[in-house]
Amino acid sequence: MPRLLPAGSEVLPILTRLAGFAGVFFALLVVFAALIGDGTASLAVEGTAIFVVALAATVIVLRLDGRRGLEVIGLPWSGFARQLGWGLVLGVAFVVPAVAIAMGVGGLRYGPDAGTWIEYGGTGLWAALVLLVAATGEEILVRGYPLRVLADRWGRGAALVLTSLVFAALHGANPHVGALALTNILLAGFLLGLICLKTGSLWLASGVHMGWNLATGFLADLPVSGLKIVDAPLIEVTRTGSPLVTGGEFGVEAGLAATVAMIIAILVVVRTGFLTPAQAI
Repeated sequence: MPRLLPAGSEVLPILTRLAGFAGVFFALLVVFAALIGDGTASLAVEGTAIFVVALAATVIVLRLDGRRGLEVIGLPWSGFARQLGWGLVLGVAFVVPAVAIAMGVGGLRYGPDAGTWIEYGGTGLWAALVLLVAATGEEILVRGYPLRVLADRWGRGAALVLTSLVFAALHGANPHVGALALTNILLAGFLLGLICLKTGSLWLASGVHMGWNLATGFLADLPVSGLKIVDAPLIEVTRTGSPLVTGGEFGVEAGLAATVAMIIAILVVVRTGFLTPAQAI
């Protein structure tokens, strides 16, 4: 993948670019908030706002920074559906160990709930659409232009650490958040950044992000980062178990079950070749 900056660029150009991106993002976010007005806050609206504003800010900054297209941050149109789909499968698979540990060790229990299969399918499709938009928006914001600029100047390691810290900080005000939750979100940021750097595909990372949220919020009927996304029909949590393992009201991401699952996922990405590099950063 082509570099956004030449090797050995000074610190000031890096900070200028990052500050410029942040400034454009927040300016557009204020405009977007003014346009939609008050009283419309919801996950769908907030996720759409982050996606639209982050994408617009990226396009503007890339135009100012050499008239480059979105493919330079890992968002080419070619093959995007395949990358999203493969990421979705991976994201769901990465959740399986966390839920298994939460049930086997943490005491998480399920029972039947009211509803029909038609309601289940409709709820799942709605949740998938909302979570896809929200996840892609967060990926563009954190692991799009900023990750590329940092990787060009300070290398992959620094880019991973810094963007993961930012990713965790963005969730710092979520309901029921705690130290273990933030640690696991930092690990999630490291995993997603690693996928971006290894494959050069922000679509793939967005799919993994969306898959994790869909599996925890819909398939497992648990909160996602402290937020109750949907109430899935047909299945109901009857016992939340030990919060230290299951995450309690924040969801599985605040428990040791997710810590183990994240470490497993990171090791899988690092040590296996199942992620086919597209244009690695």
